Amino acid sequence: MATKNDSRTASKVQQGEGGIAAPVTGADGLTEVSSRSGAVTVTCTAAGLPVRMRLSSAAVRRTPTALAREILALCQLARTSAGLQARSELSGQGVTDEALSLLGLPSRQELVAAEAAADASANRGRR
Repeated sequence: MATKNDSRTASKVQQGEGGIAAPVTGADGLTEVSSRSGAVTVTCTAAGLPVRMRLSSAAVRRTPTALAREILALCQLARTSAGLQARSELSGQGVTDEALSLLGLPSRQELVAAEAAADASANRGRR
């Protein structure tokens, strides 16, 4: 998954696991997440609600179910990324791990799982 800030924010992309660009949430609270191929790009709120999508002609040729799964997986990745960023910020302010867990904020392992799920969904349902 390639993830970058909204165009109104800095365009820095951090390198993540296995060459995948680590999600970065922009100052406006939006996270843009793209499939590895770039065929599907979704911009989401911190809650994972999509506010903008771009689909390539290749993405449109996929089955509707497969495309929907990929979009949902990318939204989940954006939500997890934003939650992990909030967790990191709160941790930096001295909030304990126990308190962070009670808040339901995702862990780094959950981000890795969301990246894997988005990759897996991108490989299903090609026509």
